[in-house]
Amino acid sequence: MAFASGELMREKVSLLKSNRGASLVLVSAFCVIIIGIAVTLTVIGSLLLSKAGKVKSQGQAYELATSLQFRLEELILNEIPSAGVTPGHKSVIDLDSFITSPATSGEIVNLSGFDSIPDSSVVAIIEKKDSGEGVYYTLTVTAKAAGETYITETDYSGNATMGYERR
Repeated sequence: MAFASGELMREKVSLLKSNRGASLVLVSAFCVIIIGIAVTLTVIGSLLLSKAGKVKSQGQAYELATSLQFRLEELILNEIPSAGVTPGHKSVIDLDSFITSPATSGEIVNLSGFDSIPDSSVVAIIEKKDSGEGVYYTLTVTAKAAGETYITETDYSGNATMGYERR
């Protein structure tokens, strides 16, 4: 059996040697297949890397927005035991003072230029709204990182004297 398969192989090799046109076509077909595979892998690699950069930027924007929102919520809801609360207030932050102040016009925080995140900024704005259920405040935190944007909004009701609570 092994002898027969060896002979068969020699027979095919001699056939290719004698028929140069067929061997050239066969080698060309193999080269086209290998080049096609290489191009496909290159394109797939480029797509994956571009997606990875976008996912990283989205994650950075998400982290900027949620970390600032979490920290501000701690101050608004007075969840920090060591925070300095104004006498007669239950909240560390008086949301009305940010809205009525001409210097801030509702803007609580505006930061930009984080060292490890290119083209990044985070802005927190508080707005006072009136609905059929009464007055409430909306905290909007917008973060940008390398062209990606993440926005988080949280509603609060109450006041600085009595304390705020999430709606």
